[in-house]
Amino acid sequence: MNEERKQRQGNLHIWLIVIAVVLLLSIIGNIIYMIRSGRMADENEMLATEVQSLQNENLILSETIEIKDGVIEEHQEALETLTEEHEEMIREKDSRIAYFSRRASASADELEEQKELNNDLGIRIEELEDMHQQVLAELNDLKEEKDALSNAYEQLTARAAEAEAMKVYNIFVLTKWDRFICADRYNVSRARRVDHTFVSFELDGTIFTPEGSKDVHVLLLNPVGEVMYPSAGTFTIEGTEEESAYTLARQIGYAHEPVHLEFDIEHEERLPAGSYTLEIYIDGVYARSKEFTLE
Repeated sequence: MNEERKQRQGNLHIWLIVIAVVLLLSIIGNIIYMIRSGRMADENEMLATEVQSLQNENLILSETIEIKDGVIEEHQEALETLTEEHEEMIREKDSRIAYFSRRASASADELEEQKELNNDLGIRIEELEDMHQQVLAELNDLKEEKDALSNAYEQLTARAAEAEAMKVYNIFVLTKWDRFICADRYNVSRARRVDHTFVSFELDGTIFTPEGSKDVHVLLLNPVGEVMYPSAGTFTIEGTEEESAYTLARQIGYAHEPVHLEFDIEHEERLPAGSYTLEIYIDGVYARSKEFTLE
């Protein structure tokens, strides 16, 4: 019985302890709840304040977002415009690149053709240079032949002119001394005694000499080379085109027959000693001369 009583008392104690623990836990729980309720009210108030602040900020952000949306829309439109312009520029650049690519390709083909043409031209130039050298050699030969022919022609012309020119033959000079008492003397060698000089010669040409009138000019030159007894007129010496005075002149008609001419030159003053020269020109061409000396 005592054991049962002890057991029951022990069980009671246990239940009491359990109840006490439960009451204690309940009190602690209430205390914790009350503490937490106060904190939660504060937190709710703080959260309400924060919510109001967040709502204000949200309103501000909404307005800002609307403004930014407008700016973004403007930028978007500008971006689209720039994008279109960029795409247009890209298309234009692509078109130009394609055009220049075609040009470059065509230029490359043309360059190759030009290189081939240049090579052909180089070969042609070498051929032309060779031909040029040959032509120069031939031209040099032709020039030498031309010079030879020119010389031959000049010689033939000179010979023809010489063949056409009339010749003077048998020039005879006779000096005379007029004496009053005795007979006149001829072939006088003393210069101071010579009163007349007779000149005679013959003219004749060749079959090449043209017929017609011929002008004959006779020049008597004193020892110092001056023309004696110069006439008022002059004649032109062919070749030098020099105008010269003359002593005597005569015009003849030539018909392929020898012509004999005689001239009488009268000396009114005494002649100085020395060598005298008789020159004969036919149509301005020098024909012949003869010298004679007086002591």
